[in-house]
Amino acid sequence: MINPKVPSKLDAVENFTDYIQEPLQEEMPVSELRIVKETILSQGYPKVDIRKSIFENCTFNQCNFEKASFIDVIFESCDFSNSKFYESYFERCHFISCKFTGANLSDSVFKHVLLKESKFQYTNFDRSQLTDVKLVRTDFTEASLSEAKLKRFETTESKFIKNNFFKTMLTSIDFTENELIAPMVSLPPVELKGAIINAFQASDLIGLWGVVVKH
Repeated sequence: MINPKVPSKLDAVENFTDYIQEPLQEEMPVSELRIVKETILSQGYPKVDIRKSIFENCTFNQCNFEKASFIDVIFESCDFSNSKFYESYFERCHFISCKFTGANLSDSVFKHVLLKESKFQYTNFDRSQLTDVKLVRTDFTEASLSEAKLKRFETTESKFIKNNFFKTMLTSIDFTENELIAPMVSLPPVELKGAIINAFQASDLIGLWGVVVKH
């Protein structure tokens, strides 16, 4: 995984919504920004292009980031719950202690992305491409990853509970240090072919093959 390339000196932005209007209208990228303690509800930033920047202690609830692009960006202690990011692009991004509950990240691309100690419950990743993505102590409870493409996807100490993995191949993904409970898959569960699980997880998942364990 390649880490974000963010310079040590950044320009402080006091009002993100006002600051970003001209770049949005001209479809120009912005870079080397530090956005701190913004609290924003139901605003639109479609196709925003942000590079080499940091978002810290920000709240963007129910906001529209459709087709946005984030390259070399760090999100720390931010809340993007119920916001829309479909068809967005994330490259060399870190999400640290963030909350994306109910967010829509479908049809998006993730490359060299770290999700650490964050909450992505009920988040939609359908049809997204996740390459060189790592999860650490992150909650994916009931997140949907239907028809997603996972490549070099790593996870440790994270929660995968009642996830929709329909038509998403989990080959070579190691779930042994995570919670993996009641995934939604095809019958038979071809998505689980080649996934790495522990004995406890196997006893919970064996019923997906129509096998009955007699005690």
